[in-house]
Amino acid sequence: MPSRLHIAGDIFVDAATVIIPVVLLFAWLLLDTVVKHVCRHAFKAAISRVESSSYDEAMKHSRKHRLLTIRQLSEQVSRGVLALLMVSVILGSMGIDIKPVIAGIGVVGLGFSLAAQNIIRDYINGFIILIENQYNVGDCIEVNSLSGIVELFTLRATRLRNIEGNTVIIPSSLIQTVINYTKDWSVAMIKVGITYESDYVKARAIMEALGKEMAGKESKVILDAPTFQGITDFNTNSVDMRILIKTLPGQQWDVAREYRERLKERFDAEGISFAYPQVVVHSYKDS
Repeated sequence: MPSRLHIAGDIFVDAATVIIPVVLLFAWLLLDTVVKHVCRHAFKAAISRVESSSYDEAMKHSRKHRLLTIRQLSEQVSRGVLALLMVSVILGSMGIDIKPVIAGIGVVGLGFSLAAQNIIRDYINGFIILIENQYNVGDCIEVNSLSGIVELFTLRATRLRNIEGNTVIIPSSLIQTVINYTKDWSVAMIKVGITYESDYVKARAIMEALGKEMAGKESKVILDAPTFQGITDFNTNSVDMRILIKTLPGQQWDVAREYRERLKERFDAEGISFAYPQVVVHSYKDS
């Protein structure tokens, strides 16, 4: 007959077999929350230091977006490593020998890798994108004729939000050519067409003066004096001109919109007409 001590010991062992994995599970959830908090707090402090640094605005923008991208990846990798460690500890506490499990996972992983070469290419290409700093979270990019703001970047895929609010997910292995509209600095390119009857000299003076006015000392988004490129083409109904304004990354669209609004007011006030489609009919009569 087993003694009461043995029975109590067996009950304690059985209870521990159930309680310890539950405690470890709660510890996992707690550590996961701590890892997320530490990652976000550390990178938030780093971003604050960048914002208060003596870098110019373009460099601050680039470094802030780089830190946001690395923060996302660091959080994902840290949580993934924690999950692997905690799963192995929980299985060990339940008396399961994890060595055969790890060996089995290795064999399954080898077979899976042979059947999922595209996924492997995704991670390899994603790693190359990260190392080469091709784009970061918050950048506006175009990939395979799809454009939008980078909301999430992982080694596996990139998630964009386009101008219509739609989510676009692009696997890293399909990313071959990237157009980054917000890398280091941007350019607002304003094309203007006036009628042949309009005064080109006056139009040029207005465009140059407006560009210098917007690029004054009060401007925090325009980096250099605008460049007026003169007449770029003669079209059927218009004399085409162009001006370039160097801006902070991502500010080119706002600057271009503001420039066009002001230019419209000044051209109207000076009697300069924007070009528009028109047809001229000549009638010939017999003498």
